Amino acid sequence: MERLLVGLELHQQLASSTKLFCACPTVKTEEFPGKFERRLRPAQSETGHLDPAAVFEFAKGRSNLYFWNPESSCLVEADEEPPHPLSREALRDSLLIAATLGSHLMGEVHVMRKIVIDGSNTTGFQRTAVVGLGGSFDVDGVRVGVQTVTLEEDAARILGEDDASRHWGLDRLGVPLVEIALEPVDGDPDLVGRVALHLGRVLRSTGKAARGLGTIRQDMNVSLGGGKVVEVKGVQKLNLLPKVVEYERRRQSMLRRVAEELQGKGARRVACVHADVTGVLRGSASPVVSKLLSGGAKAVCIAATGLGGLLGWEPEPGVRLGKELAEVARANGVGGVIHSDEFEKQGIQPVEEAAIRRAVGCGSEDALVIVAGRADAVDRVVPLLADRLGACVDGVPAETRAPTDGGETRYMRPRAGSQRMYPETDVPDITVTEAEEAEISREAPEDWRSRVGRLEREWSLSRDLALKLYDADEIERFEELARRLEIEASFIASVFVDLPARLSREGVAESGYSHSALAQALEAVASGVVAKEAVPDVLKAAWEKGMTVEQAAGALGLERIDEVHLAGILDGIVSRQAALIREKGDAAFSPLMGEAMKELRGKADGALIARLLREKIAGFSRAPD
Repeated sequence: MERLLVGLELHQQLASSTKLFCACPTVKTEEFPGKFERRLRPAQSETGHLDPAAVFEFAKGRSNLYFWNPESSCLVEADEEPPHPLSREALRDSLLIAATLGSHLMGEVHVMRKIVIDGSNTTGFQRTAVVGLGGSFDVDGVRVGVQTVTLEEDAARILGEDDASRHWGLDRLGVPLVEIALEPVDGDPDLVGRVALHLGRVLRSTGKAARGLGTIRQDMNVSLGGGKVVEVKGVQKLNLLPKVVEYERRRQSMLRRVAEELQGKGARRVACVHADVTGVLRGSASPVVSKLLSGGAKAVCIAATGLGGLLGWEPEPGVRLGKELAEVARANGVGGVIHSDEFEKQGIQPVEEAAIRRAVGCGSEDALVIVAGRADAVDRVVPLLADRLGACVDGVPAETRAPTDGGETRYMRPRAGSQRMYPETDVPDITVTEAEEAEISREAPEDWRSRVGRLEREWSLSRDLALKLYDADEIERFEELARRLEIEASFIASVFVDLPARLSREGVAESGYSHSALAQALEAVASGVVAKEAVPDVLKAAWEKGMTVEQAAGALGLERIDEVHLAGILDGIVSRQAALIREKGDAAFSPLMGEAMKELRGKADGALIARLLREKIAGFSRAPD
């Protein structure tokens, strides 16, 4: 099997107080009282070339609507004012992260411009600066090298889009972001997931990483067997990384196998011709074709020499060349394509296929690809698909793809080239002195694994609980309560890291979670007001109904009962079940415990109920008849 290589690029927002090039706070905005429109166009780099990704975005012809709020953005984000000096706070935070990764810190920091015209930056470029080179870390015995650590401004937040424009929120534009590019590792899906998890924990150990949804994103550069590199952008969920890696392995393997089939026939490039077949298909019996050609749409057929039977070929699950073509069409404003390997399924009759082949002037062994839709979109897509079909003999094309919710990938645009970078002339270079470098290096935190290990040892926690505390950033709160309250440390940890997730699954809104309420519930347990078993129900009621913990316990009738009252209730259960105890002896404990918990759940500690019940069963068994 050919070797798959994966290079991770992690993008992490910093917990800085201001944006990178102005004094606006780094806050998310829900209301945008102002808006303006921009159209961006590609410009030549210093070498006189145009970036292919920029040309691709410009060809879509869409404008960009930007929505802003003065509480989170200013004239800098609108590109109506030059950038202010780079935030020294963000620079220092990024240098600390670089030092933690063992990178060589840059003595001079030069800000560059990176061309981006998908609308996510009002300027048409992103400002970025390398702050560290090299470094490495170890994951389960595998050395992972660090290529670069870069400080850059985050992009605007996509709010929505339509055929004419994209809508962006400027609250995220300019938020400081650190990008860590890693050397490629073996493309084992589980290893890639562990590497990303480890790197995220390293960032948390510095205390400089922002937390919350959307603050961290992973890109991947994936190549199979030394072939061209495919970039997968914006994987936000860690559990999707292994799925995306495996999908790309299958997809790229399929493309290489198609190329091998063509090379075996002596092909050096797939010859393509195309013709307008609108008239041929206008009266088609296919419901799909009829729908596509309604309203004056246009249909063009591309014939690809030697590809007959290969467009629908699925050598591995879920990957087909026809699917690749459909993705390119959708990315350029056409809903999809119909190819000859699926004509029968789409209702295109043999007589219609014969007419199409005559119109295009191709043989029966050639593959056909029908592109139908608005005339302008069809005319834009046909040459792109012809190029893609022509290059099939070369295997995997270098391109940028996006992840799907199911862990697959879809075509976004051509891969950006080296022509997209040039110096930023509005931001002066920054010198980092040797004294600053030494101070920052001394502040680098301990390895996160050491801190997790200490949690296990000092508080007798399981590895799983200790890791969850670390990942949830709850160590300080946990340790404060564990030192103060006379409750098992493992119970406190479980309340902080497991209970919110459980209640979320039960439909409690995440916005209702309150660290103070968690602490109040634990204090109520320690003081004897609430039993451990009642904490989930009490907190759920408190969050849903806006009550205090004690009010919720009272409303649910879950105030903790004292040991004397508890003993009386257990005596009653033992008395009612006397016959069962005489018959089974100690084996009667389980059914009696079930009865006791049904009556007492949430009102007394389960371990206490079990201890007292065992004592009463034993006493009953010893008593004379």
